[in-house]
Amino acid sequence: MSHTPEAIRREAERLLEAAGASRPPVPLRDVVSMLNLSLVERAQEPFSASEAALVPLGDGHAIELYGTRGDRRRRFTIAHEVGHFVLHPGRVRAERGGLNNVGSQSQEREADLFAAELLMPEHLVRQAAFEVGADPRQLADRFDVSVQAMTVRLARLGLAERASDLLPPGRDIL
Repeated sequence: MSHTPEAIRREAERLLEAAGASRPPVPLRDVVSMLNLSLVERAQEPFSASEAALVPLGDGHAIELYGTRGDRRRRFTIAHEVGHFVLHPGRVRAERGGLNNVGSQSQEREADLFAAELLMPEHLVRQAAFEVGADPRQLADRFDVSVQAMTVRLARLGLAERASDLLPPGRDIL
């Protein structure tokens, strides 16, 4: 099942409203808790590029987090898995890397968009950019996300001509 960007935005807004998230940074633990998801730390598996997976756990589900990454990247990873939980409920299974088919690539893009909408809601990003300018570093601090994620978000919202204009010299987007 494919979701439109508008439908993804509405789902993220619904969760934010239910969690009472009205200003940055979004209290991601409240969202996870409200969905009755558990966060479980696991050791990184050899030869695995996966940072997380949504897996069955008892009567519910858990987001398994692998290895150690920066807190801000981890927040995006958790929000991405919440996106799978909300948008792709039949997909709940451990992912162990490997080749992705076109359908799963589409679901990955949808989960990324959901994570961006959840952690950096458009109305809050626009308000913050109006208040302090479209500086990705400053906004990343305010929203507790990576500079890279905020850079992409600002570009997609049309708050920068090109994402590359916002990046420090020598940095690539995603």
